[in-house]
Amino acid sequence: MRFVHVADVHLDTSFAGRSEPVRRRLRDASREAFSRAVDLAIREDVHAFLVAGDLFDGDRLSFQTERFLLEQAHRLGQHGVTLVYATGNHDPGAGDAGPRPLPWPAAVRVAMDGTPRRIGILDREGRPVGFVTAVGHATSTERDDLSRRFPRPVGELPEVGLLHTQVHASPGGEAHHAYAPSELAWLQRSGYDYWALGHVHVRQILSQDPPVVYAGSLQGRTHAETGPKGAYLVDLSDRGAPAISFRAVAPVRWETLTVDGLDDADSLDRIERRVAAAWDAFRAEGGAGSGTEWVLRVILEGASPLWRELRRESDLAVVSSELRQLTGALDVTVQADRVHPVIPVEEHRARRDVLGEVLRLAEAVRRGEARIPGLDAADLAGLSTESREAQERYVRRLMEEADGELTARLLGADGGGR
Repeated sequence: MRFVHVADVHLDTSFAGRSEPVRRRLRDASREAFSRAVDLAIREDVHAFLVAGDLFDGDRLSFQTERFLLEQAHRLGQHGVTLVYATGNHDPGAGDAGPRPLPWPAAVRVAMDGTPRRIGILDREGRPVGFVTAVGHATSTERDDLSRRFPRPVGELPEVGLLHTQVHASPGGEAHHAYAPSELAWLQRSGYDYWALGHVHVRQILSQDPPVVYAGSLQGRTHAETGPKGAYLVDLSDRGAPAISFRAVAPVRWETLTVDGLDDADSLDRIERRVAAAWDAFRAEGGAGSGTEWVLRVILEGASPLWRELRRESDLAVVSSELRQLTGALDVTVQADRVHPVIPVEEHRARRDVLGEVLRLAEAVRRGEARIPGLDAADLAGLSTESREAQERYVRRLMEEADGELTARLLGADGGGR
């Protein structure tokens, strides 16, 4: 059995806070990513197209999206591809929280609630090639472990579990509500040949044997969802050696670019040239192909003679507008709350007061000669499961550029009356 696995499409997301042209393009991009995933399924001659929840972003369902989805479902059906869709917490199958029902064509199977649906998948000649068992969310706040409702698979054909769930301790899971929690060990022992999961937007393979896979969001929606986004192409023809490959389909990528070394950038042009150079370096390192569009967040940090201007909302708006033109990005936002005055840090490090002590401690931590007293892993976001050595490396990286900001904060907003 061959199939395409997608999740977390979130069609008709509002993208609040963006300009109307940008919002419109991002909504179109979500549909375009889905259409590209359908193209992939048809091109690769798969048997099934699996959607692991949150096809919609809530009860929003525009006429444009309704027509679009039915057209894509018909395309799949015309090529003998069965679309199996399990609802998630954003598009639950019961109650008023989800989107209105659609008149799906015959080739579509939808799991609307917690009742398992075992769907036979056929090839072009009508011969069975495998089974997909799907369980959906009946409500937007499903608290039960829905994975426990899946029946034990039997038979000689490949068996796939389709579910919208948060597997405990999965990377990125802390960014999502803990709906329908599940345990990796249980999924591994379940007897299924592949778990097609949704809910966590970080693409990841939690287990290789059997594959327990989050497809991640199909099209990024925020700056927390960086990198290429798309679908998994899966071949279970050999149950003992599944073939799994990621295929990027999202037309728009979200990225964050951090730019420092601004201590000699004493004009708008010089700041913009520094950002443009950093952007060119990112693209040269394999950012993406020439057809990719970007939503870019630029974080300026460190010492700058223009730190006052970079704290003004009106001046930042000018920088953002000009960087959109300079980079060709769909949208650019600039953050400069970590910019501070140019300060002679070494002079202050020799002081015999609180500031001097703080700066000397920061230097010792950076060199690995000291630890920050009382620092616990729980204080380091996302690192609670890392080794102590990894935590210390992380802290040292944080401290590398901290001297100027620490000095500015302790001296006052203007760095000591410059």
